[in-house]
Amino acid sequence: MKIVIRFIICLMCTLSSLPFLHAETTETVAKYRASFERRMNQQLDDEGAAARKLRLNYIDALKKLSVELRRAENLKGVVQVMAEIEALEDGEEAEGLPSGADYRIKNLRNQWDRGMSEIRAGSNRKLNETVKIYLKALDTEKRRLTRSGKIKDALLIEGEEKRVRELPEVAAVLKANAPEGAPAAELGGDLALASKGARAVAPNFPNNMIDGKTEHSEKGGFSFGAIPARFEVDLGQAHELYQVRVLLYEGDKRKYGYKLSVSADGRKWDQIASERRAQGWQKVNLDKVMVRYIRINGLSNSANQLFHVVEVEAYGAR
Repeated sequence: MKIVIRFIICLMCTLSSLPFLHAETTETVAKYRASFERRMNQQLDDEGAAARKLRLNYIDALKKLSVELRRAENLKGVVQVMAEIEALEDGEEAEGLPSGADYRIKNLRNQWDRGMSEIRAGSNRKLNETVKIYLKALDTEKRRLTRSGKIKDALLIEGEEKRVRELPEVAAVLKANAPEGAPAAELGGDLALASKGARAVAPNFPNNMIDGKTEHSEKGGFSFGAIPARFEVDLGQAHELYQVRVLLYEGDKRKYGYKLSVSADGRKWDQIASERRAQGWQKVNLDKVMVRYIRINGLSNSANQLFHVVEVEAYGAR
């Protein structure tokens, strides 16, 4: 949020340093700037409101968990929860949980972290769209001035485009959202969704892995199979990925053992993760690896002989 505010200030300073523009051009730029700032302010307000709501929901969930832990006389867990609540209510950034934190606290933190990531990603996409609209408006005006023979004014508009593009925040947003040569589907969002053409293979209920839903219980909401079990997701075509996420059943303290592999063609596979005592969300960062297929080999479950996958997510190159 601070970065965007700095960006607006830099943009205002840049525009205010153009007193030599012809009156008509100055008025046009001022009009575009006003529209741009209104959009930016609205997006900041929306992002802030969503973040505050998520934080309050997280605190409420922690307070409910605190009551549950007190009843179970889990004093260590109560101390951990209260420390987390106190930090959040004081407006501090949440720090990393201790390695021995109760699994229920970890689950709540993972949900909160994921929610914040989604809010930031959504805000980033909106910022990118706003910047593109502003630059397109400038480009359209530049072309109009050129056709009218007002070359000096057109060159000044072009200079404004260049300055805006070179602002660090704008350059970062444009680079993150529009990597050269990347197809539109890779500009953001989960690619491992049935709604985006992904297909899944699993012993039971394969589509549960690619339906975009993470809520589950002991009664369902996941794919499963007898160990050893194999689960695969086909993205439909190869994408340049920077992250793969897998959500394992997290209704209790059970731990899973698995191997996670990816492939661009279904023939050559590269193992990207291997865990023996995994719980909840598994996140693996990639360095823009071309991936079409994602495979999970379920090897163990501390609770029984079934392996459960709630959701698989794949995120394209930034």
